[in-house]
Amino acid sequence: MWLILAIALPLSLGLEMTPTECKEAGFNVGSLKCSSCEHLNKFGLETLMTDCQSCCTAEKELKHEKFPMANLEVCECNLARFPQIQAFVRKNMENAWNGKVRVKHVRGVRPQVVLKDSSGNARQTLNVEKWDTDTLIDFLNQWIE
Repeated sequence: MWLILAIALPLSLGLEMTPTECKEAGFNVGSLKCSSCEHLNKFGLETLMTDCQSCCTAEKELKHEKFPMANLEVCECNLARFPQIQAFVRKNMENAWNGKVRVKHVRGVRPQVVLKDSSGNARQTLNVEKWDTDTLIDFLNQWIE
């Protein structure tokens, strides 16, 4: 009983835990990522959140190049085959980026995003025919300045 209290008391007080204390509490310090702690709520384990965050390793935020503009290239004749892209085009969702994202109709092309540099030169082209609208919006939010 004293062992349980000796472990549970520092955990419940939210004190920094040593690797040994983390191990005794059931956490693997070497592989526990802080993003995993956020999933505890899904399983009704909110009480472990503070301890988990004391024992976890924060992930490095991925940095990538951002582009000043992009074109979503689509073929009007194929647009109906890609309902998610069609919704993006028909609802003028590109307006959310204040002219930095444009829809360009190119005959025969499957839906693709062309990321461009400040001179307007294509730097990267990605096929987006299987993307849903939310994925496309998230991508543009992350990659457009």
